[in-house]
Amino acid sequence: MIHLLNVEEWAERYQNGDLLPEELKMLHATLEEDSVLNKAFEQALQIQVLIKEHARKTHLKSKLAQAAVQHRAQSGLELQHEPAKAAPKTGVWMAVKRYWKPISAAAGIALCSSLFTYTLTKDTKSKNNQYVLLKRDIESIKKSQNQIISNMKQTESSTPVPPVENPGTFGGSGFAINNDGYFTTNYHVVEKADSIYLQMSNGKFFKASVIKVNPEADLAILKVEDKNFSFKQPLPYTIDKNVALLGQRIFSIGYPKDEVVYNEGYISSEKGYDGNTLAYQLEITANPGQSGAPVLDNNGNIIGIITGKQNNTSGTTFAVHAEQLVKMIADLSKDKKVNLNNKNRYSTNPRPEQVKSLREFVCAVRVY
Repeated sequence: MIHLLNVEEWAERYQNGDLLPEELKMLHATLEEDSVLNKAFEQALQIQVLIKEHARKTHLKSKLAQAAVQHRAQSGLELQHEPAKAAPKTGVWMAVKRYWKPISAAAGIALCSSLFTYTLTKDTKSKNNQYVLLKRDIESIKKSQNQIISNMKQTESSTPVPPVENPGTFGGSGFAINNDGYFTTNYHVVEKADSIYLQMSNGKFFKASVIKVNPEADLAILKVEDKNFSFKQPLPYTIDKNVALLGQRIFSIGYPKDEVVYNEGYISSEKGYDGNTLAYQLEITANPGQSGAPVLDNNGNIIGIITGKQNNTSGTTFAVHAEQLVKMIADLSKDKKVNLNNKNRYSTNPRPEQVKSLREFVCAVRVY
């Protein structure tokens, strides 16, 4: 299988015509899908052409020199020698003068190849280690805008309806932190937002406002503007201010698409991206749209909030400690004081029952 670290080998085999038909088919399909790899392959082919051209010229010069010697020998002519020149202080300079051009050409090709490999490896490591935020670019929300209008008309709230011609710019996930309309998501999801709507599991939309942010922890607290908003049931989970342990099994639900998605995994490092002590590294699948999704332990307590992932990996994900959210809540002004739930109501339930209870309190965040 071709990849960035063996692209030169594949380019050489391609140039020499050594690839099997099935390998050629696979190569073309892979290069069509991966623009970075395609560019690297083209550069590797150019280097192969330079190498072959240098070898051809060197071989031609050698053949011409041999032919000249044979011709003079057959004609009875003496070989012409250059007039003697004053020898330098050492024999090094003569060797350098004599072999400089072929050496420099070969060195140039070697240097070019080495720089290409170094740059490619460096770029590969950089791309593989890149931190990717998991908010989702929204070209269109498949759920009808008419449904939003209908939801708004069914309430007595004066909450304005989002413009029908503008389905939204970004999307993320969020979850309730109490029963009275307070939610949280990532700061990067709602940063510079003109308006924010929370889409509940039943499809209804509610306008929300940002009341507190912590950019360092990448967290934001939101408040539903509808004063009559309330869940029918109390929150089933608690928000754990204690740091979870390495190896802890976890699960999460969020909105990488219009429907809620469940994933599970474990804590793989006690520190987040680039040694961040406010976050965990997780081994769990996460995709754009899951920024702000809750991370829960086996008992269903929230221990973290997903923020991003490492590029070009299937499961290396990062989540800020729930402790940071608890601190933000404690710092809210008295008129916005939030009383956190302190009773876990589904810790003994099987996982499907936990998820069924949880999904009512997890929402999609639509940013306009």
